[in-house]
Amino acid sequence: MLNLFIDTSTDFLILILEKEQKIIGQVHQNHARRHTEATLPTITQLLGQHQLKLKDINNFYLTTGPGSYTGVRIPMTIVKTVKVINPAINVYTINTLLYQAGLDNVVSMLDARSGKRYFAVISNGVEVIPRQVLDYETCIEITKQFPGYDFRYDLQEIDFVQNYLVLKKHFTLVEDIFALEPQYLKKDWS
Repeated sequence: MLNLFIDTSTDFLILILEKEQKIIGQVHQNHARRHTEATLPTITQLLGQHQLKLKDINNFYLTTGPGSYTGVRIPMTIVKTVKVINPAINVYTINTLLYQAGLDNVVSMLDARSGKRYFAVISNGVEVIPRQVLDYETCIEITKQFPGYDFRYDLQEIDFVQNYLVLKKHFTLVEDIFALEPQYLKKDWS
């Protein structure tokens, strides 16, 4: 089975092409605010380097957020379109904060803009403190309660491939592609 992982929830475009736990190709590029233009051509280029096309992919793995409003939607739009053309594909999802943590003990944060952070505390693939939106000061106070935990922010300094490989069994199969929705945690803070 040929698998493609896609994440555009932050400034990074992350693609991992994998078959039977072996990495065939990968892309990790900073495309801040350009994911709409860059994602599909980059996927096509990655597949082309290995004489493959989108129709050759059996399983798509993607993050569902939280993250950039547009960035979270791009992979979903791509896989929904592919699924309509090829109903035999499978789509698996995971939240971005868990992907960032991997199976480590981690305080996982992503920039939510306006002084807010998407925040979760994760231990061995399980949310100890569930994902939520908090102000930066509250995040720091909670972080102090977890002194042995690593701190990860905005997908920086993580092993993208390793996290994907160890978390594959934690991804959830999407049963109804048309019910697939981004995980937006932001609420009206006014």
